[in-house]
Amino acid sequence: NYGYQANTQHTLANRDWAEANPAAAKLFAVMEVSNNDISAQNLRMRDGEDSAKDIERHADAWIAANRDRFDGWLAQARAAGE
Repeated sequence: NYGYQANTQHTLANRDWAEANPAAAKLFAVMEVSNNDISAQNLRMRDGEDSAKDIERHADAWIAANRDRFDGWLAQARAAGE
C-alpha cells in the first residue's frame, strides 16, 4: 500500500468547440500534471485546505515550481491559436 491509488487523468472537450478554439484544444492536448502532484494537492484539500482561495494558492505554487513546463504549454497553445 503506497498510500495513493494510481489513476489516469483525461481532458475532454466537444469536438466543435475544440475546432473553434484551437489554442485551448492544444493546451488540453499537451498539459500533463503528474499523479503525485495531483495526489499532493488532494491531500491538502482533505486536510482542510479546500476553500477556493486555498486551491488557487495551490495552483499558483504548482505553476511557480513548474514555470518552464507551464510556460512551454502556453507557448504551444498560443502557437496553435495563431
